[in-house]
Amino acid sequence: MLEVKNLSFAFKDKPILNDVSFTLADGQIIGLVAPNGTGKTTLLRLLCGLLPSRDAQIELNGVSLQKQHTAFLKQLFFLESSNHLYADLTVRDHLLYVKKMWQSDVDVDSTVAELGMQSYYKKKIKSLSLGMKQHALLAMYIISDAQTMFIDEPLNGLDPTSIQQFEQEFRKLRAAGKTLLVSSHQMDSVGRVCDNVFFLKDQQINDVTNTGQDMMALYTQMFMTEAAANV
Repeated sequence: MLEVKNLSFAFKDKPILNDVSFTLADGQIIGLVAPNGTGKTTLLRLLCGLLPSRDAQIELNGVSLQKQHTAFLKQLFFLESSNHLYADLTVRDHLLYVKKMWQSDVDVDSTVAELGMQSYYKKKIKSLSLGMKQHALLAMYIISDAQTMFIDEPLNGLDPTSIQQFEQEFRKLRAAGKTLLVSSHQMDSVGRVCDNVFFLKDQQINDVTNTGQDMMALYTQMFMTEAAANV
């Protein structure tokens, strides 16, 4: 369980988050939704200590980010985007590294086969398409076997078939008791897989339980209506 209390952050005197508190339970997929530039990636960075959280209390299964940094990080996996992969290393290199560092028992070959990555498993990252890189990222998450996963825009560059595949893998991770916090602009996908959706607006999180409502309509009501009124 991830518990966050009193999280605030500003960049160059611009407030991004203001006294935000929330809890993520085990075995949940939480969507993180907001327009670009309003703090989604900043929140993910804060939750794993890549940005200073100052007076906030952030605990994962009772382990404090501020006081027990290494033990905290061992329980989660976050890689912001495919831009952070090593261009001259292969997909295989990345997966074996993650398996070793996270001391995971997940089988690499089985994961590669499950995701249909055999044809480019031994190719260097710089030779891959964006969709292939996204598959490599997903494989790294699966191989890590981390309890908590922060995933930033995983559906970028994917065709409809791959989106369905990713959604299936997310459900499998949830069924295994993992906690996924997933930022996305794909509102149809958010509606299909997320248990709750965090709409980030006005430096606050609006937590919406997914009961099958139209997530795109909610997004429009929350963000687009106000934007139109200000034009």
